[in-house]
Amino acid sequence: MTLSDSMTRRNFLLFSAVVSLSSLAFAYSAQYFFNINPCILCLYERYVYWAVALIGLIGFFRNHPLFFNLSGLILLSGVGLGLYHLGVELHWWQGTAACHGVASGKATSIEELRAMLKSKPMARCDQANWHILGLSATYINLAWFLGFLGLWRLIEKRRENQCF
Repeated sequence: MTLSDSMTRRNFLLFSAVVSLSSLAFAYSAQYFFNINPCILCLYERYVYWAVALIGLIGFFRNHPLFFNLSGLILLSGVGLGLYHLGVELHWWQGTAACHGVASGKATSIEELRAMLKSKPMARCDQANWHILGLSATYINLAWFLGFLGLWRLIEKRRENQCF
Protein backbone atom coordinates (compact mmCIF):
# COMPACT_ATOMS: atom_id res chain seq x y z
CA MET A 1 0.00 0.00 0.00
CA THR A 2 1.41 3.36 -1.02
CA LEU A 3 0.87 6.70 0.64
CA SER A 4 -1.47 7.80 -2.14
CA ASP A 5 -3.57 4.66 -1.63
CA SER A 6 -3.99 5.44 2.06
CA MET A 7 -5.14 9.03 1.39
CA THR A 8 -8.85 8.36 1.28
CA ARG A 9 -11.51 11.00 1.70
CA ARG A 10 -11.81 10.10 5.37
CA ASN A 11 -8.05 10.23 5.96
CA PHE A 12 -7.86 13.54 4.11
CA LEU A 13 -10.42 15.02 6.49
CA LEU A 14 -8.43 13.92 9.52
CA PHE A 15 -5.11 15.04 8.02
CA SER A 16 -6.45 18.46 7.05
CA ALA A 17 -7.98 18.89 10.52
CA VAL A 18 -4.74 18.02 12.29
CA VAL A 19 -2.63 20.28 10.08
CA SER A 20 -5.19 23.06 10.39
CA LEU A 21 -5.17 22.84 14.20
CA SER A 22 -1.36 22.82 14.16
CA SER A 23 -1.36 25.93 11.97
CA LEU A 24 -3.76 27.64 14.35
CA ALA A 25 -1.57 26.72 17.33
CA PHE A 26 1.39 28.27 15.54
CA ALA A 27 -0.57 31.45 14.72
CA TYR A 28 -1.85 31.87 18.27
CA SER A 29 1.64 31.22 19.66
CA ALA A 30 3.06 33.92 17.40
CA GLN A 31 0.35 36.31 18.54
CA TYR A 32 0.34 35.70 22.27
CA PHE A 33 3.93 34.63 23.01
CA PHE A 34 5.84 36.75 20.48
CA ASN A 35 3.48 39.75 20.22
CA ILE A 36 3.00 39.43 16.45
CA ASN A 37 -0.40 40.96 15.90
CA PRO A 38 -2.51 39.70 13.00
CA CYS A 39 -4.38 41.94 10.61
CA ILE A 40 -8.11 41.61 10.13
CA LEU A 41 -7.67 39.43 7.01
CA CYS A 42 -5.39 37.10 8.98
CA LEU A 43 -8.17 36.77 11.55
CA TYR A 44 -10.64 35.95 8.78
CA GLU A 45 -8.25 33.29 7.47
CA ARG A 46 -8.21 31.77 10.94
CA TYR A 47 -11.96 31.24 10.61
CA VAL A 48 -11.27 29.19 7.48
CA TYR A 49 -8.70 27.11 9.38
CA TRP A 50 -11.23 26.54 12.19
CA ALA A 51 -13.87 25.50 9.64
CA VAL A 52 -11.46 23.05 7.98
CA ALA A 53 -10.63 21.57 11.38
CA LEU A 54 -14.25 21.30 12.48
CA ILE A 55 -15.54 19.80 9.23
CA GLY A 56 -12.51 17.53 9.06
CA LEU A 57 -13.04 16.10 12.54
CA ILE A 58 -16.79 15.72 12.18
CA GLY A 59 -16.37 14.21 8.71
CA PHE A 60 -13.74 11.76 9.92
CA PHE A 61 -16.04 10.41 12.61
CA ARG A 62 -19.27 10.60 10.61
CA ASN A 63 -17.65 9.24 7.41
CA HIS A 64 -20.14 10.86 5.03
CA PRO A 65 -19.16 12.27 1.60
CA LEU A 66 -20.96 15.53 2.36
CA PHE A 67 -18.14 16.55 4.72
CA PHE A 68 -15.45 15.90 2.12
CA ASN A 69 -17.35 18.01 -0.42
CA LEU A 70 -17.93 20.74 2.16
CA SER A 71 -14.21 20.78 2.97
CA GLY A 72 -13.51 21.44 -0.71
CA LEU A 73 -15.82 24.47 -0.66
CA ILE A 74 -14.20 25.76 2.52
CA LEU A 75 -10.73 25.35 1.00
CA LEU A 76 -11.90 27.15 -2.14
CA SER A 77 -13.11 30.06 0.00
CA GLY A 78 -9.71 30.05 1.74
CA VAL A 79 -7.99 30.34 -1.64
CA GLY A 80 -10.23 33.28 -2.54
CA LEU A 81 -9.56 35.03 0.76
CA GLY A 82 -5.84 34.27 0.47
CA LEU A 83 -5.69 35.76 -3.03
CA TYR A 84 -7.54 38.85 -1.84
CA HIS A 85 -5.14 39.20 1.10
CA LEU A 86 -2.13 38.77 -1.19
CA GLY A 87 -3.49 41.45 -3.51
CA VAL A 88 -3.85 43.85 -0.59
CA GLU A 89 -0.34 43.08 0.64
CA LEU A 90 1.14 43.59 -2.82
CA HIS A 91 -0.90 46.80 -3.29
CA TRP A 92 -2.80 45.42 -6.28
CA TRP A 93 -5.97 46.77 -4.67
CA GLN A 94 -6.99 48.46 -1.49
CA GLY A 95 -8.19 46.48 1.50
CA THR A 96 -11.27 47.12 3.58
CA ALA A 97 -11.53 49.97 6.07
CA ALA A 98 -10.49 47.56 8.85
CA CYS A 99 -7.23 46.82 6.99
CA HIS A 100 -5.66 50.18 7.84
CA GLY A 101 -4.62 49.23 11.34
CA VAL A 102 -6.58 51.86 13.22
CA ALA A 103 -8.71 51.10 16.22
CA SER A 104 -12.35 50.79 15.36
CA GLY A 105 -15.11 52.61 17.17
CA LYS A 106 -15.62 56.11 18.44
CA ALA A 107 -14.87 57.30 21.92
CA THR A 108 -17.79 58.92 23.70
CA SER A 109 -15.82 59.93 26.78
CA ILE A 110 -12.29 60.80 27.84
CA GLU A 111 -11.92 57.42 29.55
CA GLU A 112 -12.90 55.57 26.36
CA LEU A 113 -10.49 57.70 24.35
CA ARG A 114 -7.64 56.89 26.78
CA ALA A 115 -8.47 53.18 26.59
CA MET A 116 -8.46 53.32 22.77
CA LEU A 117 -5.11 55.11 22.71
CA LYS A 118 -3.54 52.59 25.10
CA SER A 119 -4.85 49.58 23.20
CA LYS A 120 -2.71 48.01 20.55
CA PRO A 121 -3.79 48.89 17.03
CA MET A 122 -4.54 46.07 14.64
CA ALA A 123 -1.78 45.25 12.16
CA ARG A 124 -2.13 46.67 8.66
CA CYS A 125 -3.15 44.23 5.92
CA ASP A 126 -0.87 45.81 3.34
CA GLN A 127 2.31 45.40 5.39
CA ALA A 128 3.69 41.97 6.26
CA ASN A 129 4.78 42.17 9.87
CA TRP A 130 6.67 38.85 9.95
CA HIS A 131 8.24 36.35 7.58
CA ILE A 132 9.16 32.67 7.61
CA LEU A 133 12.01 31.70 5.29
CA GLY A 134 11.54 35.00 3.47
CA LEU A 135 7.82 34.47 2.87
CA SER A 136 5.10 36.47 4.56
CA ALA A 137 2.30 34.66 6.35
CA THR A 138 -0.01 35.70 3.51
CA TYR A 139 1.98 33.63 1.00
CA ILE A 140 2.12 30.70 3.43
CA ASN A 141 -1.65 30.79 4.01
CA LEU A 142 -2.33 30.89 0.29
CA ALA A 143 0.10 28.02 -0.34
CA TRP A 144 -1.58 26.03 2.45
CA PHE A 145 -5.05 26.53 0.99
CA LEU A 146 -3.88 25.82 -2.57
CA GLY A 147 -1.95 22.72 -1.49
CA PHE A 148 -4.86 21.22 0.40
CA LEU A 149 -7.31 22.12 -2.35
CA GLY A 150 -4.98 20.41 -4.85
CA LEU A 151 -4.79 17.31 -2.65
CA TRP A 152 -8.57 17.39 -2.29
CA ARG A 153 -8.91 17.47 -6.08
CA LEU A 154 -6.44 14.59 -6.55
CA ILE A 155 -8.41 12.42 -4.13
CA GLU A 156 -11.67 13.33 -5.85
CA LYS A 157 -10.17 12.64 -9.31
CA ARG A 158 -8.85 9.25 -8.19
CA ARG A 159 -12.27 8.35 -6.82
CA GLU A 160 -13.94 9.39 -10.09
CA ASN A 161 -11.51 7.21 -12.08
CA GLN A 162 -12.19 4.21 -9.84
CA CYS A 163 -15.94 4.50 -10.40
CA PHE A 164 -15.63 3.92 -14.15
